[in-house]
Amino acid sequence: MRRISDALSDGSTAPAISWQAYAFHRFKRSFQARYTARLDALRCPAVPGLVSIVLPVYNGAEYLHESIDSVLRQTYTHFELIVVDDGSTDRTPTILDEYTRRDVPVRIVHQPHQGLPRALSHGFRLARGEFLTWTSDDNRLRSNCLEKLVDCLRRHPDWDMVHANMDIIGDDGQPLRNSSWYGGYQTPPGSEHIALPADPAVLNIVANNTIGAAFLYRSRVDFLLGDYSPFRLGTEDYDYWMRVNALFTLRHVDFPEPIYEYRFHSTSLTTRDEELGITRSRDGLMVFEDARRDFYQTPLGWIIGDDGSPAARAWAGRVRDWAAAAGHILFDQMPLDPEEAYRLWFPLVALRVTVDPMEAAAVPALPERAYKVLVMAGEAALPTEAAPAWNMCIATSPNMSPPRLSSPRQGWLAVSQVAVLCTAIDIRVKSAHLACIEAEIADPPTPVLKISVVISTYRRGAQLADAVRSVARQTFRTTDYEVIVVNNDPSDTSISHVVDALRRSEFPDRPEQLRLVTCPSKGLSFARNAGTSEARGRVVSFLDDDAVAFTGWLEEVWRAFDVFPQAGVVGGTIVLDPPAPSPKWLRPGWEYLWGHMMLPFTKTKQVQEWWEFPWGGNWSATRQALLAIGGFRSNYGRRGTDFGGGEEVVAATLIQRLGHAIVVAPCARICHAPSPDRYTLDHVWRTIWTGQLTEYRERIDLYVPDIPPLESWTQRRRERIKSMLALKSPFYKRLEHGMYAWALTHVAARLREDWRERQRLYALSASAHTGDEATVTPLE
Repeated sequence: MRRISDALSDGSTAPAISWQAYAFHRFKRSFQARYTARLDALRCPAVPGLVSIVLPVYNGAEYLHESIDSVLRQTYTHFELIVVDDGSTDRTPTILDEYTRRDVPVRIVHQPHQGLPRALSHGFRLARGEFLTWTSDDNRLRSNCLEKLVDCLRRHPDWDMVHANMDIIGDDGQPLRNSSWYGGYQTPPGSEHIALPADPAVLNIVANNTIGAAFLYRSRVDFLLGDYSPFRLGTEDYDYWMRVNALFTLRHVDFPEPIYEYRFHSTSLTTRDEELGITRSRDGLMVFEDARRDFYQTPLGWIIGDDGSPAARAWAGRVRDWAAAAGHILFDQMPLDPEEAYRLWFPLVALRVTVDPMEAAAVPALPERAYKVLVMAGEAALPTEAAPAWNMCIATSPNMSPPRLSSPRQGWLAVSQVAVLCTAIDIRVKSAHLACIEAEIADPPTPVLKISVVISTYRRGAQLADAVRSVARQTFRTTDYEVIVVNNDPSDTSISHVVDALRRSEFPDRPEQLRLVTCPSKGLSFARNAGTSEARGRVVSFLDDDAVAFTGWLEEVWRAFDVFPQAGVVGGTIVLDPPAPSPKWLRPGWEYLWGHMMLPFTKTKQVQEWWEFPWGGNWSATRQALLAIGGFRSNYGRRGTDFGGGEEVVAATLIQRLGHAIVVAPCARICHAPSPDRYTLDHVWRTIWTGQLTEYRERIDLYVPDIPPLESWTQRRRERIKSMLALKSPFYKRLEHGMYAWALTHVAARLREDWRERQRLYALSASAHTGDEATVTPLE
């Protein structure tokens, strides 16, 4: 075993990428462990070599001629320009009519005013090209812009999107020098030349859109990601680039010269940032992006069927094997009806594999909520029409040229590798599902109750009954709340019997007040999200299945939200009820290791610091705040009988970022009664150990501010060792300090490993971009 001193040594002073960049690299590493990193084997129904350029315009008459003419002067001539007039009321329609009378590759589309994101989506649904980009009505492309971008993507077939450097210009079209715009990227300082960062690692972590306006991406990106978000006016491009960066390969071009001219003027969206609140809206976007990266790594629910032919059966088996290896949910292997699965945060895909082309025209008899994918496994010619009910049509033959179907992005796609096929389906289904989540955030249903109590359970039927009874006997008016039991083990059918009995005994007049939801994805965060998904209350209150609530619990929770209308989270007191007789080694001061939390004040108050935030089995939040942060993070929280945690603190920090208050109400009390078999010294050790590691994870995942230097962790360890060696202290206290010291040793070793990896990644990044004018990820 390595000596502790070795594990705590800093090792090297070599430069390292920032913690922000490191957080993104760890996401990519985790994502690519489940999914293929290369999608270049996926073929889309696009015109080879054609560049589709979308130009959305709304009252842009002043510079529109310049923008369109810059496209028409391109040295790369195999392009189509799709101009989407978003209900302009100035001279824009007249100007566009001039181009319709000329022999130029320009298609004019008029629509009622719907905003920039919808105008972009309309244009890209019409695009036919292998390569896609868009430009603004006030900017200009250099004559070699498309040629340089296309050549770069052709040199790098595994790159999905590239972006390039640009120049900034003023109202008059002349270079804009000594400007404050892009100040940190002006090369040289004060010039109009903007050299954007080469490494996009912090794009998804730090609120700073560094992609610029010169970019090109492949049609597979559009086919899998879908529309630009209609809820991100002013940040629709940034939102899309972050999605590309998370799921695909986004790179700076391999040449330094600027190929685009970006104009700043008094009516541009960028100049109107303060008026439109573009920068302010980024806080919500960055929180949602954090949720999105978590969601990308969660399981799909798969319903897989075939027509019985050998080819179809073989492909269905390969998909089933891939899904199982990736940790996804296979409904043919569990006693759960897909129609009964919870709605939000659990996407369903229904896959039908066939060799019969006639099935494309058939309306599939599949669950209504599922995303429906048709896979053609044979060599028969593909039909040019498919029933609109099929969301996605894929052919597996390596020799087919996939025809384009009439519905936007319906297909046909072609791929002969099961990993690429399944990755493409996963991206497409989750992208569509996230759009539904965004829509509910923007327009949530009106709550019909004040509170929804969610009790998640995993094989604890007997204790669950006590928890439900305590909620049924609240002094809170019964018509103002509901109880949702979430069964986190579909194989445990006894829970449904427990719930049925409790409906009869505790809710005889209102049986609908007690509902049962089944969550097939293991983990407390998944289960809590399932309950939140189905909740009809304004507030969602979470109670552990081995706890009982004091009769006034819900009244105090609701009172706290009423007194603090800006509150997003309310927590309360947790009183430990140890077994009788309690173990002889259980000493006063150890109660917190089983969730005991006595607040150091008596009145409800707002707290500011993360270490003051409520946690554990007495935690409530508004449903709207939970929706806005994308729910609990799935990689935190207990799974089965392990010792995970931290999901409540993470959720509270994110809710606070959105401007909500975090409140603690001492009078909102519950009693926690863990089963006697959890009172072991092993429980003490594992709780301490996982608690320290969870805090470290919260820091390097950037939920908790500041990552203390190695010296801080070693100092904490020294203090624990000093306390451990204090002979006058009781033995159990010395034992506790020793456990903390050993846990901190593990944390320090983990920090040292992370430092080494950050240094390695910096060296790789610097080496990859040697000679480029674009900069590598900055140091922390």
